Amino acid sequence: MAADTDALLALLDHERAAFLAQVERVPVARQAQRPSPEQWSVVEIVEHVSRVDIGVGKLIVLRSAQPLAATPDERAAAHLTPERIGWIRNRGQRVTAPDRVLPTGALSIQAALAQLASARSALVAAFLATDAVVLDGGVHPHPLIGPLTLRGWVELAAHHDARHAQQVAEIADWAATLSRGDVQGSA
Repeated sequence: MAADTDALLALLDHERAAFLAQVERVPVARQAQRPSPEQWSVVEIVEHVSRVDIGVGKLIVLRSAQPLAATPDERAAAHLTPERIGWIRNRGQRVTAPDRVLPTGALSIQAALAQLASARSALVAAFLATDAVVLDGGVHPHPLIGPLTLRGWVELAAHHDARHAQQVAEIADWAATLSRGDVQGSA
């Protein structure tokens, strides 16, 4: 299990670094600006990603205190498969986030980034404090992709970062066209 833990921590670190690299590509003056009324700003995306991390960390803490009730078949069906990972990372399919993880739009970029760092620290602390039997035996439904083990929820957080890194990259490209004067207006 140590190898699995190390690999998962490395994946979390890698995807978070890639996400933050995309955030840095967007000029500070554009980070709170939405590319269009129906799209989130970079600040809102950062807040959303942090809210997901907060939720996953709380889920691990909550579920680790509950008895493991999933059957072997339910646990087997609750793994994060390559198909599920592909769905999470695919920006081609629009997803509506549940209300509990929607951004409030009330944070500055500095506050959102601080919340992001704190949320990831709490998620990792909860993960490391939880026994492998619970991580692999505790099952909780995801509202869009179905039941996942608690370890699967942690991995989902990494792939969620990757999905939103792509979204921030799209905003960075949009901001670059505005800076070059290729597009009129300030959507």
